[in-house]
Amino acid sequence: MTKQRVTYTWKINTERNPESINEWLDAQSNIRDSLSFLVQVMQERFGNVDVRDIEASKELLQFMHHQETKNEEKDPVTEREQSAPERDTQENMSTEEDFEQETGGDDIFSGIDDKAIFTRR
Repeated sequence: MTKQRVTYTWKINTERNPESINEWLDAQSNIRDSLSFLVQVMQERFGNVDVRDIEASKELLQFMHHQETKNEEKDPVTEREQSAPERDTQENMSTEEDFEQETGGDDIFSGIDDKAIFTRR
């Protein structure tokens, strides 16, 4: 039988770079919801595995690298360099249907219940 945890304590000052972790935590509007969301994304993408397992680690790093290279392949023009009318036109053209067509509907977040992520119990 698995452990039924109610809380988990994390001693951040024992991590390699606690300042960086604290910066990330400070940027979250709700730390509990953010961590819960990350766990749900990991479960959806990789299942219930130890992410430090060699095979899971390889898959995770490949996934992150793929996402990083996809972002680098996008148009190098930044939002600031675009004129306001161009941004407005582009934003109006983006619809959920366009997104599904572009991604083939294979969104890693598609299996996550968005109502469960950000509600309090």
